[in-house]
Amino acid sequence: MSKFEIRGIKWVRTPTFQESSEKWRARRQAAREDFEANTSAAWSVFTQTNADFATGMASIAASTAVKRVQDDAKAKAAENANAIDLSV
Repeated sequence: MSKFEIRGIKWVRTPTFQESSEKWRARRQAAREDFEANTSAAWSVFTQTNADFATGMASIAASTAVKRVQDDAKAKAAENANAIDLSV
């Protein structure tokens, strides 16, 4: 029969409380920084979209107002032209 020996088992060392808490804090800080970066990017996009929307709506309102004034002016000019033709 062959003889065998158990020399020892290399157990994995468990981290100390301080090591595990430092690792936990580092993970939480990384997660917080990632969240803040994502939130900041989303906030920037929403702000820009809102500004673009407001600018677009103002542009549409201004062009509609200009068109309405031009149409009123054309109608008034046509009315004045008809009034002049009738008086001759």
